[in-house]
Amino acid sequence: MRRASVENMRKALMRSNTRLLLSAVMLFQFSAMLLIAFQERPYDAQALILAAAIPAATWLVTMLFGKIWPVDRAIVILAMLLCSVGVITLSDIARAKSTPMTQAIYAAVGVGAMAFGIAFIRGLKSWKRLVAPAMVLCLLALLSPWVLGKWQYGARNWIVLVQDRLTIQPSEFMKPALILILAAGFSGRPRFLKCVPTIAFAALCCGVLLSQRDLGALLLYFLTTVLMYFAATSNWVVTIGGLGLGGAAAVIAYRAFPYVQTRVAIWKNPWIDPLESGHQIVQALIAIGSGGLFGMGLGLGRPRNIPLYHSDFIFAAIAEEFGLVFSICLLAIYVLVILRGMVVAMNARTSFHSLAAFGIVAMLGLQTMLIVGGNTKLIPLTGVTLPLVSAGGSSLVSTFLSFGILLGISSLNAEDEAKDIERMELREEVFS
Repeated sequence: MRRASVENMRKALMRSNTRLLLSAVMLFQFSAMLLIAFQERPYDAQALILAAAIPAATWLVTMLFGKIWPVDRAIVILAMLLCSVGVITLSDIARAKSTPMTQAIYAAVGVGAMAFGIAFIRGLKSWKRLVAPAMVLCLLALLSPWVLGKWQYGARNWIVLVQDRLTIQPSEFMKPALILILAAGFSGRPRFLKCVPTIAFAALCCGVLLSQRDLGALLLYFLTTVLMYFAATSNWVVTIGGLGLGGAAAVIAYRAFPYVQTRVAIWKNPWIDPLESGHQIVQALIAIGSGGLFGMGLGLGRPRNIPLYHSDFIFAAIAEEFGLVFSICLLAIYVLVILRGMVVAMNARTSFHSLAAFGIVAMLGLQTMLIVGGNTKLIPLTGVTLPLVSAGGSSLVSTFLSFGILLGISSLNAEDEAKDIERMELREEVFS
């Protein structure tokens, strides 16, 4: 009985903390959208609707998911906060009014994908039988842009469903599938030979992405595979060998492909061609510097000078509008999500669930590092999106689906912990 009372007190404290977090997030969402709504005269009706709809949706999703499944509500709230930062920023800087509304619609679809991810991972029993079909479907999806896509922004990684209206990026949607396939192949602390088919599958995926010049996705797939293999096996030799092969492949790609040489040259010195190839990073650095500590204010900056300000360079736009302090807080939110996800991974009862949770937070951290590093010229620009913030339906829905898988694992952990407490109480009653 004493253990039960302590557990009840812990749960009550966690609920109060999540209520406080939820209230703060909803207040930020409402006030930011309200400020945008009254920047125009007499007011922006769409922004006013979003000022009420976004906090309401955040509250509804958090409460509904918490009632249906024992998920980690803090992760739900932080995911909705990151998504709302994207909608708020786009409402302020986008040239067309349809852009933030489209992002909000994609977010609604993403919430549905998150619910599907929870239900899927909770209902997945015989996952080993699904590995081979999943590998085939994943490779076919990655190859589909060669048939249904076209070259765009120097890469061929999009499928055009409706001309100039609806496109899909298969490499984004295959990220959760890759993580689940790797988790299945690496679970149970296997020896290297048993991991070879899974590693070969990941290498094929990377080869397809290289042929499509999707360097951002290629780096994410490769580094996630290496990290998950090391987490599963603790094999330093193979891990360092894999990183060495990846480094050698990068050198070969640099010498073989002129566009890679251009990326590296721009990273070293974007001012050698500030009006053409270096224009993106130059404008991003100017925007970040102009924002200072506290930003120029919503609607007072000039983020539209940055090419792809709504997707690849949205972090620079946020730094200009909100400032360095807010940008650091935004990165801290990603760190909090990663830490909560690592707790979920460590508390999982099966190696499959543990590796899947680890893979999701590892890819989230890597993607955030790549895009922020590219925007700030710490590393060469790779063209990935800021998770849940950048405009784009494929990335948004895929990330929400990954969060759903993570939340599903957290709900399974909570149920296992509750069963353990019941067993302990029953054992105490029997022996008392």
